[in-house]
Amino acid sequence: MELVFGIHVREHGYRIGRLAGVEVERGTHQVRSIFLSADGDMGPHAETRPLAAVPIDHFAGDIVLRSFPTSAGPTAGEPLLLSRATRLVRGGQQIGRLVGVEVSADSGSLTGVFGRQHWWTRRLRLDGVGLDFSSPGEVRVGASKTRAA
Repeated sequence: MELVFGIHVREHGYRIGRLAGVEVERGTHQVRSIFLSADGDMGPHAETRPLAAVPIDHFAGDIVLRSFPTSAGPTAGEPLLLSRATRLVRGGQQIGRLVGVEVSADSGSLTGVFGRQHWWTRRLRLDGVGLDFSSPGEVRVGASKTRAA
């Protein structure tokens, strides 16, 4: 399932905000929760919902959250926060900004990320294998090929 930052999030039939980011476990790359806010930006005003609230069959358009989601288990270690402010870096050079993530519907693991260099350029997709999240605020990409999304 694709989770693109900035799309509308609905709950109980009402629009409650825009997708602002996701929380990922560093070691396993499991997506734990989503962040949403009225303006679509991360900050102290952002709310969180567990990934279990997002329907498995969500692929495009608004995210319509389930009414009674199952609770997520405790997080092992410090989580990683991904948002529009996250830079995509290859070989020390910035190749764009993060615009969304691709999550496995079965396991909830991160299978890819989407980025864009400028608002007028095509969106690119990077496979989740080989991504380095060790630097805060950056996703480092290996020498693997990118695909236009």
